[in-house]
Amino acid sequence: MELLLRARELAVARKRRESRALVERADPGSAEELSLAASVLVELRDPQAALPLARRAVALAPDDWRGHLAVADATFQLRWWGESAAAARRAVELAPEAAAAHRALGVALNRRIGGGREARREVKRARELGGRDALRAPGRRSGWWLLLFVAPLAVSAVLSAVGDRPDAVEDLMVLSRVMPFVLLLLLIVTPSRAGLTWPERIAELRAANEERYGDGGRAARMRAGVVVMPWSCAVAVGAVLLAVPGLSGDPLPASVVVSAVLVGGGVLVMLAWRTVRLWYGERFLREVFVPSFFVRVHLVAAGMLAGGVLLLTFGEVRQGTWLVLFIWALVWFVLAVLSSLLLQREVPAEPEKEPADG
Repeated sequence: MELLLRARELAVARKRRESRALVERADPGSAEELSLAASVLVELRDPQAALPLARRAVALAPDDWRGHLAVADATFQLRWWGESAAAARRAVELAPEAAAAHRALGVALNRRIGGGREARREVKRARELGGRDALRAPGRRSGWWLLLFVAPLAVSAVLSAVGDRPDAVEDLMVLSRVMPFVLLLLLIVTPSRAGLTWPERIAELRAANEERYGDGGRAARMRAGVVVMPWSCAVAVGAVLLAVPGLSGDPLPASVVVSAVLVGGGVLVMLAWRTVRLWYGERFLREVFVPSFFVRVHLVAAGMLAGGVLLLTFGEVRQGTWLVLFIWALVWFVLAVLSSLLLQREVPAEPEKEPADG
């Protein structure tokens, strides 16, 4: 128990490798120890490892609210909102004065369509019981990553104030404006399994995804729409960059545009193919992702954007036509992100699994 308590302290202090080492040394046997170990792994943003321990804790002590809370927090990080809300609701029933249980129920309900009113009530109750500190979600990301998003925009604003700018500075300004969106997409899709090396993170993530989405069910089909979003957004950003010179009446040369569309499109397709196979497995790639309706919609939109850029480049058009393409690319970027968020909220909950004997 002492090892696990110390591991939790280290996890909260963001000393993740030291915390994970203590968890791996511990041998939890009781329901209380299993719940604590699961909570530490949730703090380390490793719900795949936390969930089996939390479920064992519930099996050993069904009336202990801490096990249900650990299940709720682990499934919340896995984006299984339905199961998270059900486990948190059970924790609230067992411990109505526990602020953490109300917090877990509130945040889970907030991700489900139609649960906003009850979610606000539960969050308010959590604050009444434990103050603002009770609203802290375990494993919450550090706020420092926001600097990576804000800094390029600040650099672009400073460079814009320079009157006579060389071409290199102009290129740097374009890069600084695009970089925040690239970082945001990477933040969304990058696995964050604290305390593990990158090969270990990807291997465990792929195993969990194959188990969760390899059957080709509704959750897998909706997940395909989430997975394709970053690549579709990359096409939209590329179309915006190619359309900007046309807005000023000086479109890029046809050779540059054709190279960007053909080479850039080919690179994106190759990266998407390899990345999806790496993180989700061959079966998900071929049986779910490629034939997905959502993927086909994104491909059609990407083709329209790429074709529009090529047609405007080779045809005699007015600046207003470039503006239409520019606006369409921005609108599609927003639609792609919003549709991905809606699909994540609607992914069915993982059905409760029976604990293994022994």
